[in-house]
Amino acid sequence: MHQGSCLCGSITYKIESDLKAVVNCHCSFCRKAHGGVFTPLLFISLAHLSIITGKNFLKSHHVDNINADRYFCSECGTRLYNALPSLDRASIVVATLNDVEEIRPVAHLNTESKCSWFQISDGLPQFLSAPSPSEFRQLLQN
Repeated sequence: MHQGSCLCGSITYKIESDLKAVVNCHCSFCRKAHGGVFTPLLFISLAHLSIITGKNFLKSHHVDNINADRYFCSECGTRLYNALPSLDRASIVVATLNDVEEIRPVAHLNTESKCSWFQISDGLPQFLSAPSPSEFRQLLQN
């Protein structure tokens, strides 16, 4: 089990899953939402995510074009995760996990919209958009 929280601690959550499915997302939405060059995200089944405390502080923003909800803390504004119920998937913002030492990304996604001045030089696979489910499974096996 792994745990995380928002910046102010009003919301805490737990994950009953391994931390293997981590990617660095370079899409313009993630960059704008986080104010960074890219956002490390952990993909898990929605069933493996539980809010422990602060459900009343959890707010969402629906994104129509991808039919997903972005969840954040109404007190401090920390973006915690995205939910895609139609795919039974959540993408957890890695920076909100309490212990990130064992986390290693497996790829860079959405590089078609990455910052032009940022050079990816870590040798990880790069995808112009999201990889297919079979490509993603293969990444996790390496």
